[in-house]
Amino acid sequence: MSDFGRCFLPGPTDVRPEIYAATARTMFFHRGPQMLALLKEIQPSLQEMFGTTRPVFTAASSATGMMETAIRNGVHDRVAVVTGGFFGEMFARVAEACGKEVVRIGVPYGMAITAEQLDQMLDGPEVDAVAMVHSESGTGALADLAALGPVIRKRKDLVWMVDAVTAAGATKLEAEAWGVDFMFTGSQKALALPPGLALGVASERFVARAREVEGRGYYFDILTFVEEAETGLFAHTVPIPLYIGLQQQVRDIAATGGWPARWARHAEMLAVLEEWVEGRPRMSLLAPPGRRSPAISAIKVGEEVDPLALVKDLFAQGYQVGTGLGSLSKEVFRIGHMGDLTPDHLRALLAAVDSLIPVHA
Repeated sequence: MSDFGRCFLPGPTDVRPEIYAATARTMFFHRGPQMLALLKEIQPSLQEMFGTTRPVFTAASSATGMMETAIRNGVHDRVAVVTGGFFGEMFARVAEACGKEVVRIGVPYGMAITAEQLDQMLDGPEVDAVAMVHSESGTGALADLAALGPVIRKRKDLVWMVDAVTAAGATKLEAEAWGVDFMFTGSQKALALPPGLALGVASERFVARAREVEGRGYYFDILTFVEEAETGLFAHTVPIPLYIGLQQQVRDIAATGGWPARWARHAEMLAVLEEWVEGRPRMSLLAPPGRRSPAISAIKVGEEVDPLALVKDLFAQGYQVGTGLGSLSKEVFRIGHMGDLTPDHLRALLAAVDSLIPVHA
C-alpha cells in the first residue's frame, strides 16, 4: 500500500510509486542508442515546460549546481542579485564563493521586486548580470518575470539568470518570450522526481557570454551542457535511473492533459490553500495576493502557535511539511503543494492541521 500524498515538503516532493518502479528498469549505456532515444523523446516536453525553442540540458547535480553554472558562465565581474528570501540570498552567496562582486537588491521577505524597483536599482552600481529567484521557496513569493523582462532587456549588455526551481512545472514559463538568458530547476520539485537531476536552458546571448568568461570551470561548463543537449552524448556518466524516471514522468504528464492541466492543478491547490487560510484568523500567507507561488506557501502563524511544534505534531500524524527558513523559523511553516499532489491530498493535510489548531480557538 502506498503512502503517497502525505509529503508536503517544499522539496523533495512526494514521488509516485510508478516513478520509483520505472527507475528500477535494467541499466543501459549512457551514450548508447537507448539514451539517445530517451533524450530525443523528452526534449519537446521539457522545452514546453521552460517555454523555449532552445535545447534543454540536464546535469547530474542538485539545482544549486545550476546556480553555480549561472554565475561561473554568466558573470564577468559584478552581478546584481535580488535577495527577497533564503534562496535569493543563496544566489548571492554562491556568486561571492565564485569570486564575483555582488550588489544585493533587497526586498522585504514575502514580497517580490517590482519593475519600477528593479529599474531604479539597475541605474546604480554598474553590473554585467542580474540574478533572481522566480518562486522563492523560503517565502512563497512569485516574481512577475513578464514585467521585469523589459527593464533588463533595455540594458543590452546584461545577462539575466533565473532560479525557477519551484516554478518550473508548476506554472507556465516563457523563458524565451520574457528574455531570460539562463533558467534552471531541479528534479525534486514540481517535476515530482527523486533528487539528483538539474535541468536548464540558456539563450544564445548567455552562451556567447560564457565564451568570454574566464574560469567557468569544467563540470559546470555551459558550453558542454548545450553540446550534450544538442548531440545527446554526455561528457560524463549520468544517473540513468533518474533519466528513466524523467522519461516516465514526461509520458504520464502527456497522458493526463499535458502541461496546461498540470499548471491548472497547481493553481487550484493554491486557491484551496488561500481559501483555507482566509478562514483562520490566526494565520496569513506571507506573500501578498497576486504574487503567490502555485508550488509553495509560507504560512505565518500567531504568537500563540509554535510552528516548529506544529511541524513535529503533523509528522506524528504521518504528514511532512516544512519549517520556516532562517529568521522565519519561529514565525511560519511551509507547505509544498506541487508535483503529483492533488487538491484532495491538500485538503486532507489541512484537515490534519485543523485537528491540531482549532479554527476559532
